Order: sequence, then structure tokens, then C-alpha cells
Amino acid sequence: MEKTSKRTLLSIIWRGVCKAGKKVGKVMSDYVGDVIIYGLAVIMLIIASFLVYVVGLWGYGQYKRHFAPCDPKECYESTYIYGDIYFHQHDGKRGYVFNMKTGKKLIKGVDWISEPEGKDSLVCFSNGKKRGYFSKKTGNVVIEPKYDHAWVFSEGLAQVDEGGHLRFIDQTGKIVIDNMRLYDKEAEYYAFHGGYCLLRSDDGEKYGLMDKTGKYVLPMEYDDVTRDDCEDLWKVRKGAEEGVFDKDMKPIVPLMECDIEINYYHIDVTMPDHTIRKYDFTGTLLGDFYYRGVRMLTYDKEELVHREFARDDDEEYYDDDDNWYRPKATARLRAYWAADGYEGLMTADGHIVTMPLYQDIDAIGYDLYLCEISDNDNVIVNGKGEIVK
Repeated sequence: MEKTSKRTLLSIIWRGVCKAGKKVGKVMSDYVGDVIIYGLAVIMLIIASFLVYVVGLWGYGQYKRHFAPCDPKECYESTYIYGDIYFHQHDGKRGYVFNMKTGKKLIKGVDWISEPEGKDSLVCFSNGKKRGYFSKKTGNVVIEPKYDHAWVFSEGLAQVDEGGHLRFIDQTGKIVIDNMRLYDKEAEYYAFHGGYCLLRSDDGEKYGLMDKTGKYVLPMEYDDVTRDDCEDLWKVRKGAEEGVFDKDMKPIVPLMECDIEINYYHIDVTMPDHTIRKYDFTGTLLGDFYYRGVRMLTYDKEELVHREFARDDDEEYYDDDDNWYRPKATARLRAYWAADGYEGLMTADGHIVTMPLYQDIDAIGYDLYLCEISDNDNVIVNGKGEIVK
């Protein structure tokens, strides 16, 4: 009896401990879950606050960069140069170069500025009397305004005018090219492109190219010289002749009487007879006879045909004296067109019968063609390409 009571007591105590443990576990589980949820919420709030801070800081920086600290009435007239460096000018009066972030005016009394090309970092500016250069990164003057005229830096060099003589300087102001050329107020700005500078003769009639050593790589004897930036090629014209040079001044298309167009994939050369030649960018002739397209030629037959029409309501046919027509037929030859819209005759299997000599071609018979050689001037050509007299 005594043993049974002890077992019963231990059993009761154990069940009580288990129930208490379950209750404590449930309470602890609910508490930990709440702690995790609240912790995650706090973390998300911190992240969101950080993002708002970053975006706000960026927006404030943009506001200061573009609007402060200049006068609100004049802010919109400030010109961005680089980083925090701006140029401000109002109503055409002399302006100033300043640091937008600090508000410090770096160069005062600036009449105008001209920014460099490519990777060059010196900005040309004028104080109303002389011209000099300042760094676009710092806004500080690098070369004092002492030149009568000056042009933008390009490929590390800039041309300046001192007392009517033109010289090229580097970014320290050192003269590196002095070929005793005189200032030409009618010439365009002087700049290097692809290692060369385009120069004009003293009489303004001819052009040539000079390299960075001052050597003329193309003599000043061409009527026009232009550069194709995409392929780094130079097209030249001398009288009726045109040609193309590569970046090393090697002839790609020899000088000849033609009209040249540099395209994305090749060079089109239109000859005086309106035929088209194509060269690649190494100077290889791809072909000497290209044309733009081909069209069929039709003519009116001699017989007249009358067309009858059916009425829409009762489908009865009726005659109309105005509906006599000549049926069309296809001529033996085709018309092809080459450069400048000029046309020639070819067979159906692609053999050329005439060169592209005509402005327009119409068939007037199965193997007879009316060919326009100029405005209102025509000739009759047979199927052999011969003019019928």
C-alpha cells in the first residue's frame, strides 16, 4: 500500500512538471516569435531609412550642383563644364568660372569659353582682349590669356595666334610647331583629327594636311579634303578627280575622274559613264560594274480591245464607247539603273546591251525603245543598242 502511494505521488508530480513545461514552452515560443517579427521589422525600417537618406543625399547634391549657390534668377544660365566646375554668364555680360560645390569664383571677367575635343582637358577662354586656357577639372588657369586668337585643344595640341603668326602649343604652353604661317581670319578653326590638321593655302584656294611634327603629309594642292571619322579615311578632290587615302596617307582609291562616297561597308565610286565601282577599305577593287536595280519594260500593242462591263444590280452587260484600250505587252529587254538614276538596256538573262547613258527608257515596241538623253531630247534604240536614224 505504501509503495502504491509513492508511485501515485511520483506520477502526479511528473504530470505536473510536464504540464508546467508545456505552458512555459508555449509562452517562450510566442515570445521568441514576437521578438523575431519585431526584429525583422526594425531591420527593414533601418534599411528603408538608409535608402531614403542615400536618395535624399543624391537629390540634394544634384540640387546644389545645378542650382546653388548662384542667384536663382540666373542659375539656369550656368554652363556645366566638368565635375563641380561651371561657367556662369548673364545677359551677354562677362561671366565667371566657379566651383558649384564650394561656390568659389575661380576665374572672373570671362567673355566666353570653348571646350576641348576628345580627351583633352584644357578649356579655351577669352577675357575680352586675349585668350588663354584653364583646366576643366579644377577651373584654374593653366595658360594665361596672352594670345590674340586661340583654338580648342585637339589630340594634345592647340593652335594660337601671336602677332599674326600661327603656332601650335602643347598643354604646358610650349611651342611645338612653328611653320611661320600667317593668321587667316577666313579659315575655319584649326584642329587635329586622326593625327593630322587640315590647313588652307594663303590664297584660300587649296588645302593640305600636316602631321604633329609640322610635316605636310599631303601637299597643299587639293581643292577639298574631308575626313570620314568612322573609317579614318581622307577623301580628296583635285579638279574633276577624286581619291581616298588611309590614316597612313596610303592611296586607297587612286585619283581619277569620278565621284566618291564612303559608306559603312565599302567605297562607292561613280565613273563619268555612270557605272559604279566598289572598293573595300584596304583599296581592293570589289567590282567595276554595279547597278541599283532592274525594271520590266512594257509597251502598247497596236490592236484595240473593247471592254464590256456588268452592272452591279442585275449583272447585265453594257457597252461604253470610252472603254477601248490597247493591251500591254512585255518588251524583250529590261531597263537597269546605275548611278544618278541613269539607265541602260540589258537582256532578261543579265547581259548588258547599252551602258547607263539615258535618263529614262520606255519601250515602244517588242524590241524598240525610246531613250531620253537629256531633257526633251530622245533617241530610238533597237534591241542591239543601236540608235535608229
